[in-house]
Amino acid sequence: MVVPPSGRRSRFVYPDGVVGDTPEAPLLSVARVEPKPRPLRMFGAPSGSGTLGWEWVEDALVRADTYWVVARGVGHPHPRPVWGVWHQRSLHLSLGSPAINAAVAADPTVTVHLDSGLDVVIVEGLVVPPRPATPGPVEVYDAKYDWHYDVDRYGELVQVDPSDVLAWRTAGPAGRDGFGDTGRWSFAG
Repeated sequence: MVVPPSGRRSRFVYPDGVVGDTPEAPLLSVARVEPKPRPLRMFGAPSGSGTLGWEWVEDALVRADTYWVVARGVGHPHPRPVWGVWHQRSLHLSLGSPAINAAVAADPTVTVHLDSGLDVVIVEGLVVPPRPATPGPVEVYDAKYDWHYDVDRYGELVQVDPSDVLAWRTAGPAGRDGFGDTGRWSFAG
């Protein structure tokens, strides 16, 4: 749970549209939704490129060292690189930034992208209260980064449930030959 500096608790929008004021609010939709392929539109038209496989996208999310988070907020977007893990079809991130935490407390909508501008993966979703998982995201995080994430010191990892994932691979040096394979997946139940 993200608590802004004022001490006021965040409002959460759950995947089924229910709004809750606390993490104890009823979580009605907790099932892991399978990603459904959807046409990716690029520059206002269907991509027309080959289809990118979900396995490649999920592998990129698992292997990523850094996740760039953009939260809605007042003023211009404020992207931040953070550590995290893709675990059980959700991102679990160590935000650490007071600016991002405050923006997420006001509006849980986020966009997260990986480092590459040539092999692109973008996750659009909502910050939701963390759900119990076995093994837990912290254990997966510790193994990935060879680290001990101290929840008492840093707080819970922030869970981002995706609504859509967009991905594409470019062709040629520095992407000069256009798009190779593209894809879009919806997580709407």
